[in-house]
Amino acid sequence: MTKEQAIEHVCATVALAYRSIGDYSRPSDGFCAHCAKLQGPEWHYQNEGHVLHYVREAVREKLLKDGYKIIAGNEESEEKA
Repeated sequence: MTKEQAIEHVCATVALAYRSIGDYSRPSDGFCAHCAKLQGPEWHYQNEGHVLHYVREAVREKLLKDGYKIIAGNEESEEKA
């Protein structure tokens, strides 16, 4: 998988959560090249982070449920977002 394919895969996963939640009052623009092409050159990216945090929490819950230990790693960037 290339870097671009990985980014598109993660973007599609976030889009799945966004569409499933259905709260379109909060911006959650995609971040892959495909999304940028759909929006055009005048697009101004907006993402409140709500769905990204939701996906991260879902991953954390799944890891714990499957018996994995949560390892500290990137909490600083999470708080700044």
